[in-house]
Amino acid sequence: MKDEKLDLNEVEEIKEPIEAETDVLTVSDESREPSGDEADAESVLEESEESAGDETDVEDAAEDSDEPSETKEKARARKLKELRGDVIFFIVSFIVIYTIFRIFPPYHVSGNSMNNTLRNKAFGFGTIFFTPDYGDIIVLHGDGEKTNNDDFIKRVIGKPGDILDIIDGHVIRNGEELTEEYAYFDPNGILNGNNQHFELRDGEYFVMGDNRLHSSDSRYFGPIKRSEMKCKMLFFLWGKKR
Repeated sequence: MKDEKLDLNEVEEIKEPIEAETDVLTVSDESREPSGDEADAESVLEESEESAGDETDVEDAAEDSDEPSETKEKARARKLKELRGDVIFFIVSFIVIYTIFRIFPPYHVSGNSMNNTLRNKAFGFGTIFFTPDYGDIIVLHGDGEKTNNDDFIKRVIGKPGDILDIIDGHVIRNGEELTEEYAYFDPNGILNGNNQHFELRDGEYFVMGDNRLHSSDSRYFGPIKRSEMKCKMLFFLWGKKR
């Protein structure tokens, strides 16, 4: 029994140094520095991460530098588009306005030959699409012998085939005297009893001014043709008495 106790004591004495050595080995493992190969691998990994970050920064910088140029291109394209739109709008507007004035030409009266219906400087619009009829107020542009190359505004009194007799401005058409409320006779005018006779052929029209004693019309330059009529007046903005 004594020998067994000695053996156990010896075992405990041996165990204590072994545990101490184990603790020393554990501490030494924790404090051990990495080997050269491991250090090289870590440095390579860090460098690759840094280079990847640099490349990302370069790409971001390139994208930032491209953005202003793209913005300028878009702005230039937008301005060109707006300019093109303005030019097209101007051209279309000009064509529309020009067409309107060609179809519905404006006209202002110069003179008193249409008194008392139209005052001097009366202004209105006509149309180039019409078939002349009795009582129409038309604008004519005859040759130099008829109108001196000026525009005249008159009223249609006779059409092709009519027989007219004009006595001091009063009209007898096809044997019947006309009742013309629009006709004006200047009380200070001179009535000389002249009788004018006209027989209109195909394509001929007879026009007179409403101011019968002060109008240069078909009584003086003869019948006119449809081609000499520029337009038929539709309405007047001002200057019309009746």
